[in-house]
Amino acid sequence: MTTASLGDTKPKNNNQKNDQSDDDLGWKFSLKLGLMFLLSRLPFLHGFLPESLRLQLPTGWNFEMFWTAFSSGGRRFYYDYYCELKQPTSYAPKVEVEPKFQLTEDDIRDFYYKGYMGPFDLVPEDEIKELREYLVNHTLQQESSLFSFENGDYEFDNQDGNLLTSWDEEITEQYKNFYINYLKKMNRHFDEPRVMELFENPAVTERAAQLLGSDLLLWRTTFFDIEPGKKGTELHQGSAWFYENQQEPVLTPHNREELYQVTCWVALTDSTQENGCMIMYPGTGDRIYPIKLSDMEQDGANNVYGPRGAKIDYPGGLPEPDYLEVKAGQFILFSGRYIHGSLDNNSENCRWGLNGRIAKTSTRVYTKAMLERTYHHKYFRLKYNSMNKWRAILLRGEDKYGYNKYE
Repeated sequence: MTTASLGDTKPKNNNQKNDQSDDDLGWKFSLKLGLMFLLSRLPFLHGFLPESLRLQLPTGWNFEMFWTAFSSGGRRFYYDYYCELKQPTSYAPKVEVEPKFQLTEDDIRDFYYKGYMGPFDLVPEDEIKELREYLVNHTLQQESSLFSFENGDYEFDNQDGNLLTSWDEEITEQYKNFYINYLKKMNRHFDEPRVMELFENPAVTERAAQLLGSDLLLWRTTFFDIEPGKKGTELHQGSAWFYENQQEPVLTPHNREELYQVTCWVALTDSTQENGCMIMYPGTGDRIYPIKLSDMEQDGANNVYGPRGAKIDYPGGLPEPDYLEVKAGQFILFSGRYIHGSLDNNSENCRWGLNGRIAKTSTRVYTKAMLERTYHHKYFRLKYNSMNKWRAILLRGEDKYGYNKYE
């Protein structure tokens, strides 16, 4: 028998075996998910369930999210909360602003197609280097006052037996150190006035208000860096931050089909194609698309959110991306609904950016249950023991809704 004939027979048997294994995992997953989805719709029973089961119920999933995962046996699922984005009835700016910040209807129409606008000037060229060095070498070297590991505000979650997510990686000291350092980069606007001043700048607020309306809040900030020689951020979409809790979305707007949030991304270093600038795919923000897994591994029936060759299941192939090169001290406004990511850093220097999530005050940030009970951040494998320190910042206008706590 020749090598070619061996290739025609033995791999075929292996493939049949693997296909059978995948099928077994798929229907087991679908059965499990179907039962859990049904149980999630019976809230009067939830108080009688063990916490380990209650924390896995897909209570915040809509039917599209359930059916996509169920009908595919877990091979397709939603990384964020499924919703569509409707075009506004008018592209006119929602507020009147100073002429130097004025956007036109064409600017806003272009934003709804491309998913971003800018760059715009924010920090003068002769000031941005000092600001970056201060933030990177001082602020980010210490824990945030909002959530501190040392103070017991959060701890690593060793919970086992998850039904929708399996954790393959052991919580080692290296794992802990990685996320402790990562959390140092989050929400530093609470304890560093120079961060807050960036997002309070009218260059940011007055442009965001023309997209969203007069009343705005800031609910999260994050520093992002790509070290020399490191890979960039994989392609993704972000709308309601469902992936964190994996049961319910973090953000609950009045209308999910309208633009209720934008991100301000500030370049602390020049952001170029060589060092890992952001890439954005125009025309891809009409809806949140599912994630498709390339295969089913042995733990596939549990590991819905695992990194098993997952890619955005965008029909017909993605369009050509735009490369968002931004000079240090400039910013862009973008919507995370549009498929985006960043390039690898092929330079010899670290690329630094800082973003702020700006939303309408009609948006509820965190559910009542998340704020009142232990909040499980399943993606980070963390338990926030108290959310009492959490609060939003009123960035512009007034809050007529009272959903959120403010400083």
